[in-house]
Amino acid sequence: MACPLTGRSARRSRRRNLRILKSCPIRVVRLFSQVYSHRRTGCPMRRITFCRSPGWMGVIVWGLALLLAAGTCRANDYREQGERLPATSLAPLVKRIAPSVVGIRGWGVPSDPLVFDRDSGFPDPPTLREWQGAGVIVDASAGLIVTANHLVANATAIQALVQDGRALNAAVLARSEQDDIALLRIAADELRALILENSGAPEVGEPVLAIGNPEDWGQSVTFGIVSALHRSCPGIASNDLIQSDVLVSQGSSGGALVNLQGKLIGVIVARRSGFAFAVPVDAVRRLLVTAQ
Repeated sequence: MACPLTGRSARRSRRRNLRILKSCPIRVVRLFSQVYSHRRTGCPMRRITFCRSPGWMGVIVWGLALLLAAGTCRANDYREQGERLPATSLAPLVKRIAPSVVGIRGWGVPSDPLVFDRDSGFPDPPTLREWQGAGVIVDASAGLIVTANHLVANATAIQALVQDGRALNAAVLARSEQDDIALLRIAADELRALILENSGAPEVGEPVLAIGNPEDWGQSVTFGIVSALHRSCPGIASNDLIQSDVLVSQGSSGGALVNLQGKLIGVIVARRSGFAFAVPVDAVRRLLVTAQ
């Protein structure tokens, strides 16, 4: 039977154990440094004996504690309960909603011809102009498309370019000059419509996609966030526009502003100072009621 430690021996043992515990992090660093140096240089590493040494037992305990702490930190990634991160790839979402966005072309004579000689006051002769942008299918069975009103306001002929290559004649059913949106109708089958988001404004910081037809290059998709709500823009009477930082260009008017659930939250009608401005989906609902 082992003899019990005397008072002085016990105190020495406690002090020795305390020094060992305090030096455990240093020993872990030294151990990993030796292993790393051995792997890089190929020099023989001093033999390390993991036996009954109280010091190395402390090192092992400290290492396990560090591993558990790292696992706890990784598990807590600063997300609130129920909060979801966006998918790593938006390709499946874009593939599903892209057929619902069409190209829009309109031809007509502007109501305010340009004056080339302001001194004499003679206006330019009437010339045919073309406007191009995008539109969003909101009712597939009825062939209803919502677009920007300024694209079709002076157009006498309108075409909708569906993603499958069809060019279909369109007619204006209703328009809202205050919101700068218009409702078109086409006669076609095999169309796919976007679902309208429920009533209520999106949140600032919410990720969004913009799908349009910039510069007549064809359908393009950009990504951003909602920057502000209840905005106004020169030339549009509404002061309830959605401001976002999605990249848009000439030809993006009438395009879709979509959330990550694939639902329509707005129709792009303007751009200014690097931001896109969209009419909220509630205005689209009001236009649909007007057309009934």
